Amino acid sequence: MRVVITGASRGIGRATALKLAADGAEAMTLCDVAYLDELETLATNLRTSGCKVRTLKADMAKPTEPAKVIAAAVKSMGGIDALVGNAGITAPSKLVDLDLATWNRVFDINLRANWLLAKAAHPHLKRSRGAIVMLASMAGVVPQLPTGAYSPTKAALIMLTEMMAQEWAPDGIRANAVCPGFVHTSMTDAIYSKPALARGRARMVPLGRVAKPGDIADAIAFLLGPQASYITGQSLLVDGGLVHSVLNHVPGVAATPKSK
Repeated sequence: MRVVITGASRGIGRATALKLAADGAEAMTLCDVAYLDELETLATNLRTSGCKVRTLKADMAKPTEPAKVIAAAVKSMGGIDALVGNAGITAPSKLVDLDLATWNRVFDINLRANWLLAKAAHPHLKRSRGAIVMLASMAGVVPQLPTGAYSPTKAALIMLTEMMAQEWAPDGIRANAVCPGFVHTSMTDAIYSKPALARGRARMVPLGRVAKPGDIADAIAFLLGPQASYITGQSLLVDGGLVHSVLNHVPGVAATPKSK
């Protein structure tokens, strides 16, 4: 597998690169706009497993960057079999307080960049009959306050993925979205480094724990792989059952049985 991963330095992107390399990926193009030392360290580790790796600094806020990433990836790897659109940002805010520049930046990175990446990759994925996984969020399935533009971008990304799945199915391209729930990454470490807060979040999840990046990477690898060859246009919640557990928290409803 020859794969492009954006936002690969840390968290889910990094875990996905490690998982795909462990599964035998032959080549990767990894890009990010920050934490470039960590990106290079990751690339060095992957190369020891025999995977050919190219790293790129790429700012997904710039409309010309996605096509440049794809062109560089094709030049380096000779083609593309898989695209993982993982780069994204948050900018928590109430909608009434949100300024236009922030709204546009969140949409540019979380949505527009993924469309432009997939559009540029299309002819190469058509040639390889490849697959796309976009990183959405449970916040794109249900509104989460106060995420400002974040929830709308992730909801739009889910629909974009469904559109690509339908339009490009005749080209042999599959497109799916993964929607993580609570995940402990370096970006969320400020939350999970507080024991009481971390325990409180874990208690909300029916499976009783917050996800690790590897939990999300496993889902991404599955959707990119041959076991998912008949799956397209889906949005997979990887949230430990959280989103669908809302009725379990309604006062007066019988408590969920606990395992012994």
